Amino acid sequence: MSAKGDARAEHQSSWASAFARAGLPRYRNAARLAFAGFVLLHSLCEAYRAATDDALPEPGFETAPWLMALVLLGVGLPFLVLAVSELAAPRRAASELTGQQRALAALEPGALCLVLAFAVLHVWQTVWPVLSGAQIAADVRPALTALLSTTRNGVPLHAILALAANGAAAFYAVRQAQRALPGAGRVLVALGVLAYTLGSYAVIRVASGTVLP
Repeated sequence: MSAKGDARAEHQSSWASAFARAGLPRYRNAARLAFAGFVLLHSLCEAYRAATDDALPEPGFETAPWLMALVLLGVGLPFLVLAVSELAAPRRAASELTGQQRALAALEPGALCLVLAFAVLHVWQTVWPVLSGAQIAADVRPALTALLSTTRNGVPLHAILALAANGAAAFYAVRQAQRALPGAGRVLVALGVLAYTLGSYAVIRVASGTVLP
């Protein structure tokens, strides 16, 4: 290859590297904030619906197929890419971390895996049937109520999983938002606690307080 070709290739490579360095952090921060905002908004919405629904839940705007598809593409897909990059990122040596940092570094991957597992299960059970036409939007909330209130040997396994995933999502959302907004630590923690409280209330209310006719 000629010297001119080598120079062109080196220039293109350096340009691509510079673009990646400049664009990837912005993409990650946008995905982090989108996920954190979705967790809070979803918790608010579900808590409101849990508190105001009648015995037979009415279909809400959140079960509209177009909105489900929009959230899946606009929040779910970027978060999936972010999650894979976070799990694949090299870890800092334990000796370089403080005790609190080591604890958080140990908790975050587990919380992320739990969120991913529950998200896949939730999409498969609730979102995909609507998008594929196998279920109408009006049946989403009654089906979700039946699912959360179902027990196995007296134990509400799905409700327990939903509570655990809610806590993991709130924790991981706070951690991601703190990376995107380093100066807003206490506010983000308060919002995370709010999201966890509202989400837990919604799960418990739907699992135990709403009775289908």
